[in-house]
Amino acid sequence: MAVRGANGKMCLLTQQETDTGRECRSVRLQASGDGKSVILVETDERKVGIQREYRFEITTGELIALIRGRGAELPEEIIRSD
Repeated sequence: MAVRGANGKMCLLTQQETDTGRECRSVRLQASGDGKSVILVETDERKVGIQREYRFEITTGELIALIRGRGAELPEEIIRSD
């Protein structure tokens, strides 16, 4: 069985100015180049002329363990037709 690392990115939050519609803040998850970790990227442009970017990295294994440990398990019925 082959195991592949993380890939792609997902937007978690966007904030836009009400009057102009300009995106001033975003938070997304993206895979690292080697797929061994996931990076939380927050871009903040709420203050005009100032752009800040914050990055936090966690391994895929740590993220899976964190969600399993802190997240709420959702019941789902799986029907198999073998």
